[in-house]
Amino acid sequence: MKPNQLRVKNEHLVRDTKSGALLSTDRDSILAYEKRKHDVRLQKDQINRLELELSDLKELVSKLIEKR
Repeated sequence: MKPNQLRVKNEHLVRDTKSGALLSTDRDSILAYEKRKHDVRLQKDQINRLELELSDLKELVSKLIEKR
């Protein structure tokens, strides 16, 4: 625990005396949160790429239909 932090009832939390914020000291939970956040970002990127590909395919199909 740093000098500007106070213990609270929960063993995985401390209070920052400067800002008053509650901070987690549970490293495993923090790492799990960061992994979930990273995974969600990857999923969003993948969805965006798939939407672009689908849009491109729709455009190609429309052009093929117009040529008939």
